[in-house]
Amino acid sequence: MKIFEIALKDLIRSTRSLFLIGMAFAAPLLITALIYFSFGSIASGDLSMPNISVGVVDMDVLPADSPLDAPLGENIRSMFFDKSVQSWIRASDYPNETTARAAVNAQEIGVAVIIPATFTEEYLIGKKDTVITILQDPTLSIGPTVARDMVTSLLDGVAGGGVAFKVLNERIEANGQVLDPATIPTFFEQYSSWYADFQRAMFHSPETAVLVVRSPAEKNDAGNNVQSMMGMIMSGQLIFFSFFTGAYAMMSILQESEEGTLARLFTTPTNRTTILAGKFLAVLFTVIAQGAVLLTAGRYLFNIHWGETGSFLLSFMGQMFASVGLAVLLVSFVKSSKQAGFVFGGALTTLGMISGLFTTNIQIAAFDLMGNFTPQGWVLKAWKLSLAGQPASELVIPFLVLMTMGIVMFAIGAAMFRRRFT
Repeated sequence: MKIFEIALKDLIRSTRSLFLIGMAFAAPLLITALIYFSFGSIASGDLSMPNISVGVVDMDVLPADSPLDAPLGENIRSMFFDKSVQSWIRASDYPNETTARAAVNAQEIGVAVIIPATFTEEYLIGKKDTVITILQDPTLSIGPTVARDMVTSLLDGVAGGGVAFKVLNERIEANGQVLDPATIPTFFEQYSSWYADFQRAMFHSPETAVLVVRSPAEKNDAGNNVQSMMGMIMSGQLIFFSFFTGAYAMMSILQESEEGTLARLFTTPTNRTTILAGKFLAVLFTVIAQGAVLLTAGRYLFNIHWGETGSFLLSFMGQMFASVGLAVLLVSFVKSSKQAGFVFGGALTTLGMISGLFTTNIQIAAFDLMGNFTPQGWVLKAWKLSLAGQPASELVIPFLVLMTMGIVMFAIGAAMFRRRFT
């Protein structure tokens, strides 16, 4: 019972510290909220890009002696009319540049793509300065950029086809043969098919467009991505501030020692083991309360799903063991509260950095490796598994590692305290 009285006294003392309250609750929530709202419409799941209105002036004509079946300009034109982009691109044909320019000036369309009449002819003779003109509404940025990238990507494919054709021709001539003109359309058809497959593989899309461009993400996918990202950010903040809170709460033993109240407490009939146990228990309650508040806030403010119940509990308990154990160990080596600020700031920030707590959404192999040697790194592993929906069985090893780390650090720290206050 005496243990709980001491723990309650320390808890009340902690609640009077605005610094501890701020670092334990306000700071992680504020940082996460700033990141959350910085994504604006993404956070709300609204990733819908405004429809792009594109006017196409295709004046390209097929030269009389062309080996192709259709002018290359037709490929550019059809790209904007393809059914795979119809949900976000509204394409229209215009007879000439004058009408297209007038439509842009009147803001009837956002972008106009002008394909010159000699585009295929100049391409086939190897001319490299043929210009495809792109007119744009100066008030827009996304639409013109997308249209320009689409044209550029297709032209890269066309240029690649020219290189492939040249190499094929040279290989045939090197073998003492002559390229049959009747096979040229088949060659370009096969190359076009390969390039389309290549684009689909590159963008991981099953779409049937000749040129595949990322379309706006579906709202549900966007929401899941944002939740996943926020979950990782929040877990990093939760871990970092949990360890900091544990260490700062444990610092009360130093403050009481400096104020003399600890010495007076030691003169009472209560034995020293009970006193130290009460103070350790106060740190444990503080860390649990902080974790409960932040996890609840993450769930209801940022819609973070922390994982299955078993996985969630193992992650939380592992974090609790590790943060309390490290708090006791760190404070046992500190001689005064003045030293504590430097030690906590330096040690916990360094451990957090090398454990990847500040780069949770970026996969960095070095941090993954170094995290194997820090309690913060193992807590992060546990939360990553839980957030990924892994069952509790997958978190047994991280939990055992964290529990072992926590017990060992606590035992060493407690032994140091007993020696100091004996």
